[in-house]
Amino acid sequence: MNNKFLIILFSLIFYSFPSYAHNYTGMVGFYDGISHPVLGLDHFLAMISVGILSAQIGGRSIFTIPFTFVCIMIIGGILGSYFTKIDHILIEYGIIFSVIFLGLAIAIDKKLSKNITIVIIGVFGLFHGVAHGLEMPNAANPLLFASGFASGTAALHIFGVGIAYFAIKTKYSSMLLRLIGILFSFYGIYLFSS
Repeated sequence: MNNKFLIILFSLIFYSFPSYAHNYTGMVGFYDGISHPVLGLDHFLAMISVGILSAQIGGRSIFTIPFTFVCIMIIGGILGSYFTKIDHILIEYGIIFSVIFLGLAIAIDKKLSKNITIVIIGVFGLFHGVAHGLEMPNAANPLLFASGFASGTAALHIFGVGIAYFAIKTKYSSMLLRLIGILFSFYGIYLFSS
C-alpha cells in the first residue's frame, strides 16, 4: 500500500468530527441527510468499518453485509422519525458501541461467522437509522433527507470495501488494517469516557 493512499485515508478520517453529525445547515433535505454519516466521526468510522469487514470476509458478504446495514438503517430511520421520544442517550451508546465492535471485528480479521456478523450489523444499522430518523422530522423534505443518509452510508461502505481490497493484498498492509481496527475501537472507548 503506497504512502499517498495512507495520507488520503487519514486525512479523510480526521476531517470529520462527532459534533458535526448533528449540526445541520437548515434541514433542507439531501445535503443534510448525507452530512450525518459523512461529517460525524463516530458514524464515519462505523460506515467505513462495515465496508472493510465485508471485504475481509469476502465472497457475497461484500454485498450482503453493507446491503443489510443500509436496509435496516432505513427501517430504523422510519422508526426514529415516528417515535421521537426514544432515548437519545441509548441511541448514542449504540452508535459508540458499533464503532468499538466493528473496529475489533476488523482487528480479529474473519474470526466471526458470517451469520453472526450480519445479525450484529443489522442491530447497529438499526441504531444508526434511528439516529438519522430522530433528525428527520424537522427536514423540509424527509424523502430527500432519507435518500441522502442512505446514499452517504452506501458510499462510505464502498470506500471501506476499497480500503480493505487494497489492504488485504499483502501481509504488512493487512496487519496495518487490523491496527486501524484497533484504533477505531480505542476511539469508541474514548467516546464512552467523554
